[in-house]
Amino acid sequence: MVQIQEGYLNKKDIEYLDKTVTHNNMFPWYYLPEPVTKKYPCFTHILLPRYNYDTNKGLRINSSFYPSFTSIVENICSKNKIKIKRILRAALTLTWNFKGKHSKPHLDHPFEHINLIIYLNKFSKGSTFLFKETFNDTAGRKVIKEMKADKGKYIIFPGANYHAAGFPGKAGEVRIICIYTIEVAK
Repeated sequence: MVQIQEGYLNKKDIEYLDKTVTHNNMFPWYYLPEPVTKKYPCFTHILLPRYNYDTNKGLRINSSFYPSFTSIVENICSKNKIKIKRILRAALTLTWNFKGKHSKPHLDHPFEHINLIIYLNKFSKGSTFLFKETFNDTAGRKVIKEMKADKGKYIIFPGANYHAAGFPGKAGEVRIICIYTIEVAK
């Protein structure tokens, strides 16, 4: 059985995210033509980019927003009794309505980690889909859990499982999330 943890941010954190991101028309978004595949581009704001996990080469904070988002994530982890060994990557993504139910199933890293997603805004549909297949398999095919999106909600799930982003249900809607991938201390 795959362990999934879910919960909600406190009112103060939701208000901060509204002010900083979702209701801020000056928040810096950057176009990413191929996050997983060219079929589903997005806008992103990289807080902590991927780096060489063996040597830590390239490890650098990329955004002045990183400390405040990381504080929220650390509080979530503490509340869920998760001990962070290191943060592997951190980003915000903004996606929109595409044809189909979800994006291409993918893995963020080919080794043990957890994914923590925070939904920053309200939209229809746009769940995160978790697949039975893991990095021992070649692709995600069988959905074992649809994790429903809701503003202020967070989900934590094993990074070993393929997962995919659902699309907002209506034209003109956007799905804004914060994603952290984390190596957990044993």
